[in-house]
Amino acid sequence: TQRRLPAGDNIVKLSEGVYKEVLRKGYEKEFVEPGTTVVCHVTGTETESGKMFWSTKGGTPFSYRAGTGSVVEGWEEGCLGMSEGEISKINMSSEKGYGKFGNK
Repeated sequence: TQRRLPAGDNIVKLSEGVYKEVLRKGYEKEFVEPGTTVVCHVTGTETESGKMFWSTKGGTPFSYRAGTGSVVEGWEEGCLGMSEGEISKINMSSEKGYGKFGNK
């Protein structure tokens, strides 16, 4: 069962199954757009259990090129438009993430 998140002042519905909450605004000078190389720290957790399945904190940041399909769809949608220094929480359905059976 997918947990539904309400859209509120600080939670924005980006598409069906993808919500973004900005925890800290960025510098708002440069923004992620298709073709941008993104370098970021990431913590991935399962919505239902809260179990962490991946984290780069304390290690090497993850990098990818935006708009190329190299990351899951929900993450791509959530990161597009972010600015350098922004910290956001992106919540997505399994369909926009790793699929019905998750990251197994």
